[in-house]
Amino acid sequence: MTTKNRKYLAIVLFCILNTINLNSQTEAGYKLYRFNALVLNPAQAGSNDYSDISILGSSYWVGVQGAPKTFTASGNYNVMKNFGIGVSVIKDQVGPLQSNSLNFSGAYHLRLNNSWKFSTGLKLTAMEQNVILSELTTTQSDDPDMQENLTTGLTYNAGFGFLLYSSKLFLGASLPRVASIKYSRVDMTNFVDKKGGCIVYAGGNVKIKEKLDFRPSAITYFGYGGPLNLDLNASFTIHKKYDFGISYQLRGSLGAILGMNIKDKFYVGYTYVYPLSQLNTVSTQSHELALRFMFKKPLSSADSPRFFN
Repeated sequence: MTTKNRKYLAIVLFCILNTINLNSQTEAGYKLYRFNALVLNPAQAGSNDYSDISILGSSYWVGVQGAPKTFTASGNYNVMKNFGIGVSVIKDQVGPLQSNSLNFSGAYHLRLNNSWKFSTGLKLTAMEQNVILSELTTTQSDDPDMQENLTTGLTYNAGFGFLLYSSKLFLGASLPRVASIKYSRVDMTNFVDKKGGCIVYAGGNVKIKEKLDFRPSAITYFGYGGPLNLDLNASFTIHKKYDFGISYQLRGSLGAILGMNIKDKFYVGYTYVYPLSQLNTVSTQSHELALRFMFKKPLSSADSPRFFN
């Protein structure tokens, strides 16, 4: 591979990996991230007062070639009083980069007092990433080094996290991956940091009226070598059934959130996202859809905030 093309490839991977971090901390991420809490932090396993199976999908910048697309299927289960497990399958694509992963999480929940719990969790990951170089157009045609795709092969990783929560507030932090990702043929260590950084998030539930709740939340990613990324959500819940609100990503996008809870068994959520950057000159269509089936809900009231429900 020529020096020129090596630099070109480094720039491509840098942009791809930072795009992933900005949208998903090198994991699948959504504006509906309260449905994706298990992916954000393994300490979320078993934090709800029920078990659930969720399906989430996002399609950003519709109409733009190589725009981000993500699909996640996950299960979050209470297996014992103070222990939960979770499993998720994630398929993510951004431009020529394709990523598939299988994640297993486990968390222990310690009651601190009548109001607060503290949990710590561990995640194990099997993952494969491929960069389809044959889809790229370079200044040097028919370069043999740019015709062979890059791949990590099947790799293994781990992550951990912590969660402090009550029925009204929560604070979580996690390190999704502790080891770097290495590609075949080309060493990108000098160009990009592929560990994924840290995630910190917080929020809560404020009762405004008997049948109206306000649920603010925020999440930030840092330590991955990119600019500060901050997502803010402000949503309202009516009759514990209908959700509506807005989401804002710093220097990124503005979104509208809608959701409906059906008999505490099934939930559907939708977000429309409008880019605030120059991307809105080429696409204003970004969508997210979340479906959740809930089961094994106890008769007692929940210890976890409405954010997780």
